Amino acid sequence: MRVSLGGFLLLFVASRLLYLVLLNPSYLFTYLGEELYRGTIAQELVTGLTMPFTEYRADNYAGGSLVIGALAAGFFRLFGPTLFALKLAPLLVFALALVFWYWTIQRYASERVAGYFAMLFCFSPPVFTAYSVTAMGFHSESIVFSALTVFLLFKMLSDEMDSPTFPALLGLTAGFGLWFCYTYGLTLMAMLGFWFWHDRGILRRRRVLWFALGFVVGFSPWISMNLQNNFSGLLVQRANVWEHFRLEHLWEGLANPRTLAPVEFFATLASDDAWDVYRRSANLLYALLYLGPILTVGVLRLKTGRSAPAGARPTRPTLEGFGILSLLVFALAVQLSDFRITRYYLPAYPFLFLFVAHSFARCQETFPLAQRKIQTVFLASVVVLGLGTHAPLLSLDRPGLALSTKGYSYGLLPWYYWDTHAPVAQGDRKFIVEVVQRPFLSDILPKLSADDQRELSRGIALLLPEAVQFNEQAEDFARIERLVPPGFETHFYYQVGVMTMVRHPNELPKAVAAVEFLRHRTPAMHHLALVGIYQQWPQQAGQDRTPDSLISAPAAVTPALAPHYWRAIGYLAGRYWYDTDWSLSLVNARVQAFMPRLDPSVQRPFLQGVGELLFIRLIYNPWIAPAKLERFLHAYQEGLLEGWGMALGEFDHFSDFPWHGQGSPVWSAATKGLSERSLASIRQGKAQFDALFEGADSSAPEPPRQAP
Repeated sequence: MRVSLGGFLLLFVASRLLYLVLLNPSYLFTYLGEELYRGTIAQELVTGLTMPFTEYRADNYAGGSLVIGALAAGFFRLFGPTLFALKLAPLLVFALALVFWYWTIQRYASERVAGYFAMLFCFSPPVFTAYSVTAMGFHSESIVFSALTVFLLFKMLSDEMDSPTFPALLGLTAGFGLWFCYTYGLTLMAMLGFWFWHDRGILRRRRVLWFALGFVVGFSPWISMNLQNNFSGLLVQRANVWEHFRLEHLWEGLANPRTLAPVEFFATLASDDAWDVYRRSANLLYALLYLGPILTVGVLRLKTGRSAPAGARPTRPTLEGFGILSLLVFALAVQLSDFRITRYYLPAYPFLFLFVAHSFARCQETFPLAQRKIQTVFLASVVVLGLGTHAPLLSLDRPGLALSTKGYSYGLLPWYYWDTHAPVAQGDRKFIVEVVQRPFLSDILPKLSADDQRELSRGIALLLPEAVQFNEQAEDFARIERLVPPGFETHFYYQVGVMTMVRHPNELPKAVAAVEFLRHRTPAMHHLALVGIYQQWPQQAGQDRTPDSLISAPAAVTPALAPHYWRAIGYLAGRYWYDTDWSLSLVNARVQAFMPRLDPSVQRPFLQGVGELLFIRLIYNPWIAPAKLERFLHAYQEGLLEGWGMALGEFDHFSDFPWHGQGSPVWSAATKGLSERSLASIRQGKAQFDALFEGADSSAPEPPRQAP
């Protein structure tokens, strides 16, 4: 293959840009809330920081969010604050990873292996492609530090002049990479083990001193941040880092080989949502493509006796040796931990590409007469499989949507700030009141545009209920109430009901009683809080009751709240039916069999509840088009689609996304392929939900109220 590094870079960038332009809007939602917050960091850098830069961090244990936010700020300046510009930041990181890997493989393996690696990197499985344009600053982007580590490590080990430059740069990369994301620590462990194996006199060399100095400098941001935060960076998902690792996970894997980390890795190579036949097939094909040549080379080495004798020690470091050690460390660490989600596997992909590329090159060396055929098979397999598995993810309905879609949301800022700065007791009421007053109301809100003010105001209104203690005095509640930005009182009271249900899961009567004090303050807002309770109840209630038992003993509710109650019952019934089999056709059959048992007066809200459940389950699943709702019995379609519209309305008002109305990607994904009659039902349902908050977003908020 006569393709230079520049050609591969052009291929990689062009393929990812085309992917972004044509991607189905539904596939934007996986981590979009977290991505939009990185966009908020970038927007703050562009418009001027209100707080010290480190105060914007998305979590305490890694600085990747700040790095990606800083990179995205440059693209925001060039192309505007769009989703497309935001996703150019991870694309740049992955392009750099390709450069470092290519240079290393080209020098320490061969040009052919480097070319094969680049082809695998460019025509990667869909899950790797998706993360290459996911702006998170976490496991996926950490591969650039692994690539740079391998490049500098081999430069240092081959440097006969014993220059301090390479160990210092290696230490700087290691320290900064570990601060960027803890996942890089696995590469760091493999690198130290490999270095010690090939340089037994490591502790007597000055290289280790330069490496240590560089590491301290690179890791200094983590040290500085955690000295100020009582070393909260040692907590990951509310637990100390070491508490996530247990020998029990290893014994469980050995007892059930299907749950072993390497097996799970190959079972989700192309997609981590493998219940669909198409995606299971894609995972199998990629596993065959990657494992086939690796196993072939292994068998050839055994048959020809070319493997090193037992106990022999390599005379020089090799990329293959480092890759084997890295994958062993990675597999063992993942198996011993509870970090088993697909995103934790992303750093292993480049090492897998390395082994596949090396295996194909070795096959060509073993069979010189078939070199051209082997190369043709390799290129055809990689390209055809890559194009075939990505094609279903693309859509021509709204091409270029990311080019015009807003790439940040200030509504996320209060939640992230609270999560990273609150005391250990996350429900610290006093802290929430303090941060809402400053920096949000006094410092940040006044400087924003009207649209951004609405986003931040909504975020504040949804955060304040976390500070409500339902047994407190009326004046204490009034103090919190006065902090709600003007125009967002309805959001606040609705969220008070939601939070009440969160604190009393499976205890609906207790939640209803807890907001009784609002009846004597503002009856309309008491009603809205009860609506929030009934809206949240089916999302948290246990799934141990059948639909028959749900309707056999209905709760006593007022006529005004009866539709909301029966909508919640419909949501619970939909959970029971759909979550058992994940089949829309079975839900259709069960709805037809169940509806005659209901009183005609409650059938419509019940159907709306089922429609809300289906929206929540299907909006993130582009494999099931909304048009399939039209296959339900015609008499029930209108109620189901109204519920679909009500869920769309709730999404519109309370989601983290800054897009609203019929021009948003969410609306596009939720109404794709529906007839005009169905769209009318969806609009009707959305209008019913919007009526609860009528006028709340009609204008920019007034200047913030002063706390008493």
